[in-house]
Amino acid sequence: MASTFSSALNLELQASGENSGTWGVITNNNLQKVESAIKGYVSIAIASTSDSLDTSDGSTTDEQSNAIIKLTGTLTGNTTMQSEAVETWYIVDNATTMGTHTLGFKPAGGTATNLVAGSKHILYSDGSTMFDVLNDAGNITANGTLNVAGNVSFDGGTFVFNESSADLDFRIEGNGDANLFFTDAGNDRIGIKTNSPSTELHVVGGVKATGAIDFDGGGFTFNESGAAVDFRAETDTLTNAFFIDGSADKIGFGTNSPANALVEINQPSSTGAIACISLDQDDEDQAFIHFDGTTGSGSTASISTSTDEGGSKVGAIKIKVGSTERYIRIYDSAV
Repeated sequence: MASTFSSALNLELQASGENSGTWGVITNNNLQKVESAIKGYVSIAIASTSDSLDTSDGSTTDEQSNAIIKLTGTLTGNTTMQSEAVETWYIVDNATTMGTHTLGFKPAGGTATNLVAGSKHILYSDGSTMFDVLNDAGNITANGTLNVAGNVSFDGGTFVFNESSADLDFRIEGNGDANLFFTDAGNDRIGIKTNSPSTELHVVGGVKATGAIDFDGGGFTFNESGAAVDFRAETDTLTNAFFIDGSADKIGFGTNSPANALVEINQPSSTGAIACISLDQDDEDQAFIHFDGTTGSGSTASISTSTDEGGSKVGAIKIKVGSTERYIRIYDSAV
């Protein structure tokens, strides 16, 4: 009866009474193939877009029997490397120059797994599909530095950084900013575009919020450093409903260039038939307006005690008391 060969490693299975005089050579070949399957290494230059590992019954030179396979060469198109359609496993080092092409590894006639450029893969086959072990791994613990050159996707679970609450910072780098997002663990602070946040949230640059902002339980200070920066609040139709001119130290309502007073109100005619200011005093024994300034008897003080009526009348200001329109007469001097 003639020898047969195993399906996985192509070992020569000798029949009783066969191979007289060569039995030892054949046995040694089988042992060498087993050794290659455990720790053998081979480097293979990919020759075409559809390539196969060499196989040879009983021979010690076949590529497929090695545990570790290094693939080299330059891909000329999307490429597939295949093994025999048997149960097996490999460690594959993809050292090819891929360019924009893909490189799949599969059992003959089966389903391939795609290899990543410049990466090493642990693969196994059930005879019809090639599986990448780390594509579907369970819990992974790394005691050293974990470097990832490709994309990272967290899907289906939570992500916790620094579960042990150690003094470990976290940093995300942008295209042009080394500290696009930074957590200062030692001070329990977060910095945006800064690695030295001075408060719980420190942002260097602009902030845009399209939803509601709720300040609850603390004060709000704009321009704490006292810089010449403006502040503007916009309404549905007024671009400058409220404006602080940081360089001029003035406030404007309806204007972004207050110049005539510390507080200037500029009501456009398009706002409708309404007054600039409406005062509603519900405390019946209190004044509507309180004036506090420098008191004097003439026209030089901001508050004059003069009762003289000798000044010339120059006009009047229209006001409204309740629903009745009235006028306040204006004199050109206090005396």
